[in-house]
Amino acid sequence: MAEGDPQSIEAWNTTTTGAAAVGRLKIGSNLRASADAQAKAFDLAGVACGLIAEAAGREGPAQAGILRDARGALAQCKSWIHVLAAVTNEQESVFGNEIDLVDQASCQIGAYIRSLDRGPAQAGPRPPMRQGPGGPPRPGGQQRNAGGPR
Repeated sequence: MAEGDPQSIEAWNTTTTGAAAVGRLKIGSNLRASADAQAKAFDLAGVACGLIAEAAGREGPAQAGILRDARGALAQCKSWIHVLAAVTNEQESVFGNEIDLVDQASCQIGAYIRSLDRGPAQAGPRPPMRQGPGGPPRPGGQQRNAGGPR
C-alpha cells in the first residue's frame, strides 16, 4: 500500500465507486424508511472509504485493525442495502450492482489483511507448480511406456 495515498488502493477505488452507486440510487418509494436505509448505506460506505484512507498512512497491526473496521463498515452497508430492498419490496437483484461492489471491496480488503498477517518474511516467490500425472521428464530422455508390454 502506498503510504498516505488511498487512491492507489484498489479497495478504496472500489469502495468509492460503491458509495457513489448507493448515493445515486433512485428509490421509487416515498417511505421514510427507504430514504433512511439508503442514507445509512451511503454513510457506511463513506465511513469505509475514510477508514481505508486512514489505513494508508499506518503500518503493521494498526493498519490491519483499521482495515478490519472498514470491512465491518462495508458489511453493515450491505445489510442496509438488503433492508432497502425489503422496505421497497424489491428483489435484491435490483440492487445487485451495489451489493457486488460492496462484496468486491470487502474481498479486496480481506486479501490485503491476509497479506499483512503473513508478513514480509512469507511474501516470497511461489513454489513451482506440480507437474501433470506423468511427472517431470526422466533423465536420459527415456519415456516410460505406460501401455506397452513390460
